Amino acid sequence: MRPSTANRHDMFRLITLAVALAACFGSAHCGDVISSDTCRLEPQLCGGGAGTICNDDRDCNGGLICCTAKSNCAGGMCTLACKDDRDCPADMACEHDVCFYRCETDRDCAPGMTCEHGNTICEYP
Repeated sequence: MRPSTANRHDMFRLITLAVALAACFGSAHCGDVISSDTCRLEPQLCGGGAGTICNDDRDCNGGLICCTAKSNCAGGMCTLACKDDRDCPADMACEHDVCFYRCETDRDCAPGMTCEHGNTICEYP
């Protein structure tokens, strides 16, 4: 039994959407990227994702804010506001009401950042 034309169109749309989402999530430059290895280690190449150097919220992808705390965010870093770790992506943790990348050593952080708070998050000193 052949599927109806309507069912084939719905299936085609579903497959197209799945392929587009897979390509987007596999890319460090997807328009709504929240966090990625590129953003973690090379924020200058991140293009608005979490970790990108910023001057204000307009420099950050949708949903992200520009943390301007001089001692933690170097005066401008795109990130998410949070109350606890559950508000952050899995590779980030909540500290000072914003999300920072998790770390175990300084090598897990972008240049200029150090692994702070008992080797748990990357912060600017």
